Amino acid sequence: MKKKFSSIAISTAVILVMGLTFSSPSQAAAEIKVGDTCPKLAATAKVGLITYKCILVKGKREWSEPWFTALKKNHAIYRTLPADIKAKGKLTFATDPTDPPFQFFSAGNDLVGAEIDLANAVGKVLGVKVEFVSSGFSAIIPGVEAGRFDASVSAFASTTARQKIVDFVTYFNSSRAFLYRKGTLPNIKDETDLCGLKVGIPAGTTMATAIVGLSTNCTTAGKAAIAYSLYPDQATTVLAVRSGRADLTILSAHVSSWWQQNGEGEFEVLLRPTQGADFNGMVVRKGGLSTVMQKAIQQLMDDGTFTTIFTKWNIEKLARAKAEINISTR
Repeated sequence: MKKKFSSIAISTAVILVMGLTFSSPSQAAAEIKVGDTCPKLAATAKVGLITYKCILVKGKREWSEPWFTALKKNHAIYRTLPADIKAKGKLTFATDPTDPPFQFFSAGNDLVGAEIDLANAVGKVLGVKVEFVSSGFSAIIPGVEAGRFDASVSAFASTTARQKIVDFVTYFNSSRAFLYRKGTLPNIKDETDLCGLKVGIPAGTTMATAIVGLSTNCTTAGKAAIAYSLYPDQATTVLAVRSGRADLTILSAHVSSWWQQNGEGEFEVLLRPTQGADFNGMVVRKGGLSTVMQKAIQQLMDDGTFTTIFTKWNIEKLARAKAEINISTR
């Protein structure tokens, strides 16, 4: 199978991934069962570039990468874990696996990415198992707040509004970029030039909120409103751009670059729109767990593991030197 964009299986909310500790695609295959978890949907469906799957995946991957096998349990940090985490012996992470290079499904149907590696490394430091549950992006924070998940790795931007609901442990920086079909960029320089255009946005993102105000600014100035549409995840948003249903989308710069590099020449990127430098990181339930996560991630930063992970995924320039709780730029 060609490891091209067209062969990458990007999941949406129809995929349920439970009880997994994944490693690289080269490891032994996990047990895969196609069952009745999505009875109203076909087992697989091809839509444009994306293969959607309705599957239940069970199994465990044995990690062999040196940076992972070298990690040891930090008993001092483990002792500070909340009692319920110790009792169940695992951390449950929600993730929207349509956000490469942070979390996505490879051509071999492996859950991979920088934050998947990081979450597994955190589990190793804490001496607990790690479970990933696939979720639509907009459902993750409510799920963490309700206690269905302990935390999430989905490249979340830390904002003061979100911090009222959940805690954040930040460890990388991000900025925004336009992703559009090659040769079709309208005459724009930044978000103030979007009036009258069709813009696709993943639901639940900070841009999904910002686009409302930007459209209002257009009409207040006597211009056409932005014809924006919200999509359930990043993959369907990019498909809307590819098909022409949207003129462009606004994603994190590193994510836009990934789609450009893996999109078989179909996409181009305009970097640095005027709005948007963010601190990004892990979403954590309130109640003391954020301090534990911060200590574990800081250890990974101090011993070089964090840099190794981000370098592996070619995003080392985004890495922060310090893991911090509930900081934000907006």
